[in-house]
Amino acid sequence: MPSRPRIHAAAFLLTLLAACADSGVEPPAGPTPTVGDSSAVVNFLRPAVGAPAIANPVVSFYAKVGEDREAFMYYQRRASGSDSTVFVRFRVRPNSLLSRPGGAPFVAGDSILITITLVDPSRLQVSFSPSGLRFSPSDPADLKLSFLEADEDLNGDGVVDSRDTAIQAMLAVWRRERVGDPWVRQPTILAPGTHEVETDILGFTDYVIAW
Repeated sequence: MPSRPRIHAAAFLLTLLAACADSGVEPPAGPTPTVGDSSAVVNFLRPAVGAPAIANPVVSFYAKVGEDREAFMYYQRRASGSDSTVFVRFRVRPNSLLSRPGGAPFVAGDSILITITLVDPSRLQVSFSPSGLRFSPSDPADLKLSFLEADEDLNGDGVVDSRDTAIQAMLAVWRRERVGDPWVRQPTILAPGTHEVETDILGFTDYVIAW
């Protein structure tokens, strides 16, 4: 069983600085928002031209106290026959469930239906329900999002180059509580080698990959 990530803002910023240094280029000009900054301009990741559609845009599963359970959202298999890519991996650990939407605590053996929905394919935005479900801060749920099928021309200049590599080092999970609310950056682990971002989840809302 994989170990649970311990995510801190400082660790994220160190990862960002190291990635930019390794690329040999400076990140794009302009201020870099801090974790939790809701005033920043948000740049959403876009699907690549020709990327497969999501095969299961709505996923439901039961999380249960005392059990480790996961749900996956996949891209459709390509015509070449290559394996489909996992877009969303959401994991609820045995001790993650804390309280129901009404505030009642979970007890041994309790379960709850969780639904993940792709609400905006144009910016790969996913929404989780039920709203108000809370996870334990000491053993939170875990969310991984893949950007393997995303557009690599991140700055939109028509060329994939070192500037896009620098932007990739800034990718993170962002959340929005309600429609109309600002997007807020989550403390995130970025794994460029696997094209994934990962974050701890304490409650349900909308999530995207952005910078």
